[in-house]
Amino acid sequence: MPNRALRLSTRAFVQVRAPMGAFDATLGNVSSGGARLLGVPDRMLRISDWVAIHAAGLSLSAEVRWHFDDTCGVMFEDPLTDCQITMILGGRGLY
Repeated sequence: MPNRALRLSTRAFVQVRAPMGAFDATLGNVSSGGARLLGVPDRMLRISDWVAIHAAGLSLSAEVRWHFDDTCGVMFEDPLTDCQITMILGGRGLY
């Protein structure tokens, strides 16, 4: 079984643009491959939707992989670099 990417806890505020409209959310965690979104409004996202996540001056394209209650997991179209993750974490660093 392949190892999962290191998930880093955060409470970064983001804006999400989705097919059903835009909304504010919070990142619960982030890794190079994806993130967990918290505070997703009812019926705003469906599995396989593509979204644009705006965080720390970055615009990230991602696909919704799972959705439960007000939380969902997304997989980034392109893996994040260490620099991008550090920006999202507010300069806190990776380790």
